[in-house]
Amino acid sequence: MPTTQKQQNTVLLLLLGAALGVASFLIVYGVSPLDVGNDLWIRYGYDESDVRQHYAGWLAFRGSSWRLPLAQADCIGYPYAAGVNVAFSDAMPILSIFFKLFAAWQPATFQWFGLYELAVFALQGAAAALLLGLFFTSLSAIGAGTLLFTFSPVMLERAFRHVSLSSHYFVVLALYFYLRGRREGRCFKGAFWLLAAVSVGITPYFLPMIAFFALLLAVENFWRSRKPLQPALLLGGTCAAGVGNALLLGTLGNGYSSSRDGYGFYSMNLNAVFNPDSLGGYTWSHLLPKRAHLYGQYDGFNYLGLGVLALLAVMVVVGAVTAVKSPRCRDGLARTLHRNAFLLVMLALLTLFAASNVLCFDDHELLTIPLPQFVLSLCGIFRASSRLFWPVYYTAMLGGLVWLQRALGRWLYKEALVPLTVAAVAAVQLLDMTGVIAEKHAYMTETAARQDPTPAALAERIGDYDVVMMATDMNYMRNILCTVLKYDVKTNGRDTNTATAAMVETELWAIAQTDAVDNGTLDPTMLYVTRDPERFTKWQELYADRADFVTWDQQATGTEEWAEIDLFMLPKQ
Repeated sequence: MPTTQKQQNTVLLLLLGAALGVASFLIVYGVSPLDVGNDLWIRYGYDESDVRQHYAGWLAFRGSSWRLPLAQADCIGYPYAAGVNVAFSDAMPILSIFFKLFAAWQPATFQWFGLYELAVFALQGAAAALLLGLFFTSLSAIGAGTLLFTFSPVMLERAFRHVSLSSHYFVVLALYFYLRGRREGRCFKGAFWLLAAVSVGITPYFLPMIAFFALLLAVENFWRSRKPLQPALLLGGTCAAGVGNALLLGTLGNGYSSSRDGYGFYSMNLNAVFNPDSLGGYTWSHLLPKRAHLYGQYDGFNYLGLGVLALLAVMVVVGAVTAVKSPRCRDGLARTLHRNAFLLVMLALLTLFAASNVLCFDDHELLTIPLPQFVLSLCGIFRASSRLFWPVYYTAMLGGLVWLQRALGRWLYKEALVPLTVAAVAAVQLLDMTGVIAEKHAYMTETAARQDPTPAALAERIGDYDVVMMATDMNYMRNILCTVLKYDVKTNGRDTNTATAAMVETELWAIAQTDAVDNGTLDPTMLYVTRDPERFTKWQELYADRADFVTWDQQATGTEEWAEIDLFMLPKQ
């Protein structure tokens, strides 16, 4: 086929996939999250409070000065001068940097998470169409198959709850370049280097998934060519691109521990692929029952969907029966397994890592494998191990579709039968997910239409202060951060998912300031916050004529999971 025709086909697939991705997004979420001036669906949380952590990270970065490393924010963790790295609040540094360039023209309320999520769906669709185009020639079959990827349950479950972790197009593109490189005898070094560098700027969790497919391609390329240079450049360059960008952004080599506790806790239950249970209590399936899990395995949601599960079940049963009955089919299966042996072994190892050393089924702990501390520390770099199952997830989804296409290839009227059958699989999948689609659409629309939960007396005066001082009793303050950081006010508050270099200095400062205000020293440039009623009463007695007092009952407005009453003292100017 002429190069120009290939390019035209590629563009067509990209447009088809992107259009299906956009349509999928609008069906599930509507247009509410695309309003950059409306952050209420963030302020009220989405399934949990993590999205507020991400939003607070962006607001802190927007109001901070430019510095190196690039992802440092000095509006939080005050008075630590070096700032806090917002990558650890999942604020997606690359996008935060881009939107910060236009900060001067932005209103106080400005969220771009909805726009990025729309882009995620478009990119997921485009990547899926390219991937399916390696095996299917029918646009109808490619379109129907793409819907399985754009309505992927594991991507939908992450969308808006963990915006960065919904970027599954990284996994699909890495799988595409691996399979295409394997077919064409190429390494696609530039593609893998770019994916690695960009993914670290979204979330480091995608780097090992991209490196996984780079490793597969490097090994298979070397095995075929016996020439080490290109495979070494592929794998080494992929790792170097990811690490290099991490150093530039400050997520590595900036005083942060790359390993954390939690491996074996945030793991994947062995029932995950057929368990339609997630945070939010959504109806992922009308037919399959929800099953129990343990520990932090709510994070291990990896439900494949009824259509894909049915397809894979048929594939296994038909493949086993035909292999037993037909020597020819048995030989074909043996050749397929031999040809994909390294891939299958590596996928099995990823599955074991995702399940961790604490193997569980439903609410039963089956086996705990003792590991040396250095191994646990190494695994702790990616402690939420269930996420490392995503390459297996999408490879299995693709494998089922490719098997279906080849199984029907010997039938009459296969040109019509293949698209119809793929469409049937997609129909089963989507019909069984109508509950969750309707629930997510309604939740987003209703939440975005609520009123701002911030007390007016507080919102009107935040910008009058230089610093918001969180008293030493404060421990969970995401909604407060989302409120105060809109006005470029500094605060000792911080919210990251790992320990930061600012912690000691910030805590010592908070102790000193809390002690000072408790004992009669009021700084008129500071806004004070506590959750201790006795302390608040004492402040009212000490400063009755020098400050105003505001109470924010977050439980009454439903804006915090572990809601408490936030108590504000606003010195008179």
